[in-house]
Amino acid sequence: MGLLVQAADKILPVVIVLYLARAIDPESFGVYSFLVAYLALFQVAVEYSLDAVLVRVLSQQSEPSPATLHAGLGLKLLMSLAAAAVATLCVGPLSGGRVPLDLAACASLGLLTGLGGAYRSWFRSNLEIPPVLALASARALLLAVGVVVVVQAGAGLRAVFLVMAAANLVVFAGVALAVSRELKPRFVFDREQWGLLLRGAVPLFFNGFAIMLGLKAGQVLLLSMRGPVETGLLGAASRVAEAFSLLPEALMITVYPLMASLHIKRDGMGGQPADTRLADTRLAETVEKSTRYLLLAIAVPVTVCMVAGDLIMGLLFGAGYAEAGPALSLLAVMALLSATGTVVTYLLVSVHAEKTLYRNTMVFALLNVVLSYFLITRAGYMGAAVAMIASSAMSQVSLALLPPTRAYTRLCLAAALRPALAVACGVAAGLLAGYGSLAAVAWSVGACLLALLALRVLTAEDIAFIRSSLGWGQKS
Repeated sequence: MGLLVQAADKILPVVIVLYLARAIDPESFGVYSFLVAYLALFQVAVEYSLDAVLVRVLSQQSEPSPATLHAGLGLKLLMSLAAAAVATLCVGPLSGGRVPLDLAACASLGLLTGLGGAYRSWFRSNLEIPPVLALASARALLLAVGVVVVVQAGAGLRAVFLVMAAANLVVFAGVALAVSRELKPRFVFDREQWGLLLRGAVPLFFNGFAIMLGLKAGQVLLLSMRGPVETGLLGAASRVAEAFSLLPEALMITVYPLMASLHIKRDGMGGQPADTRLADTRLAETVEKSTRYLLLAIAVPVTVCMVAGDLIMGLLFGAGYAEAGPALSLLAVMALLSATGTVVTYLLVSVHAEKTLYRNTMVFALLNVVLSYFLITRAGYMGAAVAMIASSAMSQVSLALLPPTRAYTRLCLAAALRPALAVACGVAAGLLAGYGSLAAVAWSVGACLLALLALRVLTAEDIAFIRSSLGWGQKS
């Protein structure tokens, strides 16, 4: 169910990007890519940080409290207003004057209307994933239909962003009405609840902002430094690479509340002493399996992207975007880093190590900005891709060395070692066959699969565990 949620959240927006790349001119697509990347820096305040804290707080309550949800809605509305205002006012200088203020205002409405995330946090904390899927699917469907209609009508980018905001608003109104008997939609100012949420959200905001800065800095800088066409090329390659985050985020929909609850059990509940060894063992097993299974799932497609980036970009976006193939080949590495990074991030949040996390992430995000500036000057959008990979890898290495986070981070990275070696074997075989050829794809896939088996990335015990988890083969 979590995978389906992420498919609705991630796959359909990628399809919309593919449609826009073919339906609008390259310069308009470059401006669109810039705005999506730029606004992602502000979304972390109202989505990544606050929603994640809501899930944690609600998961750790013996009975999830509607008062917490109402306070979260009030705080989310206030933070959305502030984020939309700042995003609109700052777009001129950061885009080099290439994005009009009214276009930025239309795009920023998406921040203001994303209030449905609070309800998603409520459902996630109760492990009620079907309603989360319904919310994601409804928004995706409305968005897809709306974008196609306005583009076919020749209404321009402003209408595209207005449709996105309208989809958010309709979904929020729908879910608020559907659960109004149980959870009346209220925007509450509660000093105690706001203080609790903000204490957890502020470190996560800085961490999320730093993560997004590391991912989006290149696209933001490209518009003013190299123009909208190169921004569009990097944006298209980034969208394909970011699609691999579907699996990590899908898994974390349910595993994150589980990790948070296991950490609480470690410290004891109800005044009774905890079985620390059992809780730590269960938490470690959860982290190890999550990391290994994630990399197992993406190993083959990542390998193919690395050895045939130009073929994939040309197939998806059209011949004009095939030149962004080498950028996709580089950014495919980010899929591996994203898988380990997602598990590390949610694990450190679960164990309340977010302060160390955000400080580390911020340092390397700033390093990424500096690297991006110098590398874009010399190599354009390819330089931005290199800067992104280098800063992300160094960030995880740093977390593996810092005393407060090293035990948890090393657990994730150790679980990722064998799948990463299998990918390396596949890439080596593909490159020997010739980059960008169908032969390279065939050799890389075969070598990667053989390496996964030889390195025992998936064992018979794992298969039995997965079958039992999914209820396959059980007698009724």
